[in-house]
Amino acid sequence: MNVNLNKKPKGDFGYQSYKVGYRSVTASLINRSFEWKDKQINILLESAMLDLGELNAYSKFYPNLEQYLPLFVAQEVIASNLIEGSKCSLSQVFLPDTSKSFKRIYEQKEITNHINAINWGVEELKKFPLSVRLIKESHKILCKDLPQKEDFAGKFRPYFQASDSKFDQNSEYVPPNKHELKILINDGKKFWRNDDLELPQLIKMAISLFQFENIMPFLDGNGRTARTLILFEILSLYFVSRPIFCLSVFFEKNRLEYYHRLNLVRTKNDIEQWIKFFLTGIKESAIHSKDILSNIEKLNEKYLSLIDRDMGKKRQASAKQLLQVFYRNPYLSVNEVKEKLNVSFQSANQIVKCFEESGLIREQAGARRNRIFYLWEYLALFDLLQ
Repeated sequence: MNVNLNKKPKGDFGYQSYKVGYRSVTASLINRSFEWKDKQINILLESAMLDLGELNAYSKFYPNLEQYLPLFVAQEVIASNLIEGSKCSLSQVFLPDTSKSFKRIYEQKEITNHINAINWGVEELKKFPLSVRLIKESHKILCKDLPQKEDFAGKFRPYFQASDSKFDQNSEYVPPNKHELKILINDGKKFWRNDDLELPQLIKMAISLFQFENIMPFLDGNGRTARTLILFEILSLYFVSRPIFCLSVFFEKNRLEYYHRLNLVRTKNDIEQWIKFFLTGIKESAIHSKDILSNIEKLNEKYLSLIDRDMGKKRQASAKQLLQVFYRNPYLSVNEVKEKLNVSFQSANQIVKCFEESGLIREQAGARRNRIFYLWEYLALFDLLQ
């Protein structure tokens, strides 16, 4: 598949826009037929669809899957933010922020917004099809209450900030100006809805992701919005029925290659290498999620065995209930346990003590007054920084 996504295959990809006053790259329209020459794409496509199908079976029949979704969404958000250079971890997602550092509070808000954007989008997709409106609203949530970002939240950019380009720090790449941007966005919308192209949906996703990152429709947050869009596309096409697919984990592990391959399409017009990389990411991400679910199943059996072994019959019901609470929020204080189980503080403290003595939870270091405990082995399954 040798597709010219730019006006010229080599040399100067930009032109002078006198209306806006800067040189910009003119991306090609994508709402047209595509063909590829590399037969490996067909093999990767078949393999990726097979692994997605297996993951979808997990998502439909896995017991109590809903309680594990917060960790899957958090993992996707953390990986996506790490790609952009933001320092974040699972503790930042679930622990209350106690730092007075503006930078830490800002990063915490970015993460919370991103999670809210995904959760909102997942619910919207149950009622409405994927649309430009949903993308803009997701971006609006992504930028909510963030200084210097909220003013343009959910709005396509009227100009371009050079610092937002992650393709190549040494390049002078400037995306399409605002006049061309409208045309390209409409073209992308038609491309996604055009069934006459007879193009596999995963190939469409690969091309759509590149085009989104190439035209940079927003002033900031393009990468995170683009990767969130892939999750929405996976869900809207029913490839996976729950948000347990974390493609950003693959991109974060291969961050330099991710941007290099995107850049190769823009500079060398080589879309085939990008499609192969994307399909590899789809396949490995599906396997990654299946492995986590398999490990959760084994870990849950271990936890229940420890509860049956170490706790009396009177406490076992409450202990198993608390375990479900920990799955949804793996960091809890004794007061939170008290509220969740609707028991006295003394009873909550005693059951937390039993959990700690059995090795299920550990105490979070640094908490002086309101001690916090975490389900450490469960968290380790999702920790990208290990």
